[in-house]
Amino acid sequence: MQEIYAELNDTEMLILAAPIYYHGISGQLKCVIDRFYSVLYPTAPATLKKVAMFLSSGDDNMYDGAKFSYDGDFLGYLGLEGMGIFTNHDKNVMSRIKDMASSL
Repeated sequence: MQEIYAELNDTEMLILAAPIYYHGISGQLKCVIDRFYSVLYPTAPATLKKVAMFLSSGDDNMYDGAKFSYDGDFLGYLGLEGMGIFTNHDKNVMSRIKDMASSL
């Protein structure tokens, strides 16, 4: 994590990616999010402004827990600008990702 913390000082955007396990993000990503708090709160590095989340699930009704974490942990608590949540069940997901990327 120390290597990741050092990189955050030059990072403009976080991309979070995880499979969905029982309505929520993976335990591994949850651990990373928990570790981010110590370095990002109460003030994230000045360069860090945005976050996006990429999720994959076998069922298109399994994303609520992950969306709650994204909204609460990153948008609400850390105050980052949300660039979207993209799932393998989204229609036109590749064009949505391209649109998001071109807006950066």
